[in-house]
Amino acid sequence: MIGDSNPIRAAESRVALVKGTADLLPESFARLERLESLLLDRFARAGYQPVRVPVLENRTLHERKSGARIVANLYQVAGALSEDVCLRPEVTAGIVRAFNDAPDPQTLPWRVSYAGPVFRLQPTGPGVLREFQQVGVERIDDRGDGGDAEAIWLADWSLAEAGIADATIRIGHAGLIRDLLKWSGLPLGVQVALVEVLGEAAQGGGEATSEDRILSAMESHLESLAAWLGAGKADEEADVPADDAGVDRLFRTLYPEVIGRRSGRDVIGRIRRKWDLGHGLSGVLSKLRDRVRELANLRGPALDVLDRLGRFEDVVPAMSRELRTLVDSLRAYGIDPARVELDLGFGRGIGFYSQMMFVLLADTPGGPLEVCGGGRYDGLARALGSTGDLGGVGFAFGLERLREILDARGHDLKADAPQERTLLVANSPEAYGLAAWLRSRGQTVVVESPGRDQSSAKATSFTRVIHVDGTKIRVMNLATGVEAEPKSRDELLRLLTPTGARP
Repeated sequence: MIGDSNPIRAAESRVALVKGTADLLPESFARLERLESLLLDRFARAGYQPVRVPVLENRTLHERKSGARIVANLYQVAGALSEDVCLRPEVTAGIVRAFNDAPDPQTLPWRVSYAGPVFRLQPTGPGVLREFQQVGVERIDDRGDGGDAEAIWLADWSLAEAGIADATIRIGHAGLIRDLLKWSGLPLGVQVALVEVLGEAAQGGGEATSEDRILSAMESHLESLAAWLGAGKADEEADVPADDAGVDRLFRTLYPEVIGRRSGRDVIGRIRRKWDLGHGLSGVLSKLRDRVRELANLRGPALDVLDRLGRFEDVVPAMSRELRTLVDSLRAYGIDPARVELDLGFGRGIGFYSQMMFVLLADTPGGPLEVCGGGRYDGLARALGSTGDLGGVGFAFGLERLREILDARGHDLKADAPQERTLLVANSPEAYGLAAWLRSRGQTVVVESPGRDQSSAKATSFTRVIHVDGTKIRVMNLATGVEAEPKSRDELLRLLTPTGARP
């Protein structure tokens, strides 16, 4: 009606939660916070100090070294002057950038911990979010001695402290692909260009096994390379693949000593001019096929796999030595080798990790779930601008996944004894000053206007009610029903303090 001072308004439609995100209401938030605090505390006991880096990062930071799958799932920031800004998909690159940017040289090894959100534009489903919390550590050093074992032990111990002491430790090694390609006799530049392709194939979905996906990708790309190398003159550049940025990134980050300051096009041109077509790609492919299948099928209990790996030390000598040393070091930390699996078909993170990589798997009624993952990423600091030859190793827990596993196993961290909460009913303005005074002395005080009765106060977890009317103060203990009338603020504080008398 025209002129009606109280028109009836149609209800507005609700604004939906963004897909792949979740609200954390007080109880859920408190549970995640307990887990986060416990993990950060255990990291600190091993010398890892907390740091915080921005959620907003330059896209280039992640393009230089993160796997192509993560880069493809970046959340880019829209708007003017933000074409190269993204929400971080992981934290490691930001921490290494912060190390490089630090105004003063940092003492090595540099041990830091972190907690915060990451964002990945990935398909959602049960237990899969696009915004989730990571809690982890990074160790940057100019030597790799002991860092791998320390990282795996710390992740495993921290998980045990959270209530899961029987996790399976599954270890892979990115060196498998590099050692195989080196052993094959392919030119070094071609080896580099294949690393990320094969890593992505290993991580792909479907029913095919990891080694089958690797082999299929290897066959496809080597055959394409053979056709390309055989087409045209050796100095012809017109048919060089156009994705120079991708080629540059692969060459510069994985093998910077190969490319120097040359472009990807220049390097591919050199490969073409030096490539001996008589080398026989068909022979190389046949040579690789059998070894890929044999090595990628090496998975199972660590000691058993190490024994079987002895037959291949001529093919993967460096990786074999590193894995033996790592398993021995974990045993020295007190980790039973029976909980350690080696999986040489484990392609997670190839292209980001340089050597060892691992996950922790926890059993649940619905099957094992991955709760933590990490590995060694030597070369990342240089890829992000460091002039030093630095290595790094780290891991991250998915906090929501950890809570999910604890729920599935019927376990949760015990909450600290709840702090007693006081409801202060403000019958006069003096109540506000009293509330401020009590809070400054460690009390939890919620101020309400008159009208809240004792039963509703008790239902909302208050243990006491204070009525303030001018200078008169009356305190009631809701558990006992006993009342008191303190004559001063100090007397009131004594009544509220756990070690003092209770009303």
